[in-house]
Amino acid sequence: MTHSYPTPWNFANTDANLISPNQHYQVEFGPLYEIAMGAPLGGCCYLLFEDQKIPLHDWVGGPILWEEKGNKLALPLWTKQRQQQLAIFDPSTFELTTLKQIYRVLHLTSFSNNQISGIDSPIYQPINLQLNLNTERIDSTKQIKR
Repeated sequence: MTHSYPTPWNFANTDANLISPNQHYQVEFGPLYEIAMGAPLGGCCYLLFEDQKIPLHDWVGGPILWEEKGNKLALPLWTKQRQQQLAIFDPSTFELTTLKQIYRVLHLTSFSNNQISGIDSPIYQPINLQLNLNTERIDSTKQIKR
């Protein structure tokens, strides 16, 4: 398991990674809950932008990860089956794109040039991930209302 902070079990609204690198956007979580006893956290996720609090999704895990220039945001979404999918929010279009692949628990570590690195299931049988957003299959795309 990774011993870095934040982790899927330990993140908060005071984390520096919630502010985009370009300083234009900030993410805020509503109350966070364990998805099961001892399991990672999840909760409502909002984008703070131009004095607005815009809901992005109602069941997001952490930690979230901004692309290194602040052009996109990677969000681990919880499913009803307590699995995760990766979603990418593009603030230039206000689109939230959910990728098709299902994961156990995502711990994202880097996001640059449409490449995301991380770990699926950092505690139990971890699998290193290298995702190319140009080739990943899309499950859905949703326009986020401002």
